[in-house]
Amino acid sequence: MSSNSHQDRCVIVTGASRGLGRVMAIHLAQAGWRVGAVARDGEALKALASEHPEIQIATADLTSDQEAREAIDALVTSMGRLDAIVNNAGKVHFEAFAEMSAERFSQVIGQNLMTAIHSTQAALPWLQQQESASIVQISSISGIQPLPGGSAYAAAKHALVGWCRSIFSELRREGIRVSLIHPGSIAAESAQIGSEKASVSDPLDPAEVASVLIQLLEAPPGTVLSEVEIRPLLPPAK
Repeated sequence: MSSNSHQDRCVIVTGASRGLGRVMAIHLAQAGWRVGAVARDGEALKALASEHPEIQIATADLTSDQEAREAIDALVTSMGRLDAIVNNAGKVHFEAFAEMSAERFSQVIGQNLMTAIHSTQAALPWLQQQESASIVQISSISGIQPLPGGSAYAAAKHALVGWCRSIFSELRREGIRVSLIHPGSIAAESAQIGSEKASVSDPLDPAEVASVLIQLLEAPPGTVLSEVEIRPLLPPAK
């Protein structure tokens, strides 16, 4: 394993073409990190790179193990190293279980669980080359407190929690920190309940979550913030 300095830290953010992922990628770059961004939407990634040329991009559907490996390997080869991966790829989906097809349920699991597993498996050999590295999973409050209509989404997020806790126990002795961030509803999200959009009276600003992420990544190497819940201060309107 090799050591890293503040100037050459490299991070990959998945699901970085829009919303929270885009904001996190930009904030990390502004904080001095070298950033690689991965997402399915190539045009949105190009727009991100046009506005922030310091961010490198790779287009991939992370539900595909092969595409995940190709994208991660390409970015790390270009950046020269990898110190952290932030697994943000996923999609909020709410639909009554009785109305949900098995195919759609599996799709939600793939979008919100397998994307993280594929990208982490691709990133792990690179992370293991560092003295200290981080794997951060952007989960959801739904991963600890399910909501009606969110059975598939909650199942995926609960699985993420168990998976992250398990791999932390495997990787901590290698100097690899594994962390979960559980945000409440975020302003950029478009949760779907059947044909209706879910509304939240006081959603989180994505920049607030990005700020917490940076604090987590820049914690002293001998410590780990294993799980962080982020909620709006004000309760939901009745």
